[in-house]
Amino acid sequence: QGSKQLLNNYPVYITSKQWDEAVNSSKKDGRRLLRYLIRFVFTTDELKYSCGLGKRKRSVQSGETGPERRPLDPVKVTCLREFIRMHCTSNPDWWMPSEEQINKVFSDAVGHARQGRAVGTFLHNGNSYYEGTDHPGSQDEVFNRGMQDVSGD
Repeated sequence: QGSKQLLNNYPVYITSKQWDEAVNSSKKDGRRLLRYLIRFVFTTDELKYSCGLGKRKRSVQSGETGPERRPLDPVKVTCLREFIRMHCTSNPDWWMPSEEQINKVFSDAVGHARQGRAVGTFLHNGNSYYEGTDHPGSQDEVFNRGMQDVSGD
């Protein structure tokens, strides 16, 4: 299916079609590119049930019961970080995001997934191992492809 490996030493792949979409839609902005890649590399559930990069210490009083949220797969996260830096370095006309901006893109992606607004996530892109496909409704709205944050409920 024409998978493109992002970086040689990481087992992280996207399809050539996803890559083209990401690059063409990013307008030479490293943050936008990262936003696309996060959605291609992580499933909505991986984002939703994670604690993002695991940086913020959350207070226990928020009363959230349920499964312990784990940080996003550090291999994928590191791969995407490195990849964005490398891509922006080798393409000087691209805008290189700072460390903070990169972290923010990750945490935004997690926030959007939790609100059911992770747009354009491909659930069955060959490489996303998918546990439990019986989803509570709303999975269909996820496929309204534009990148804009659709806040309308």
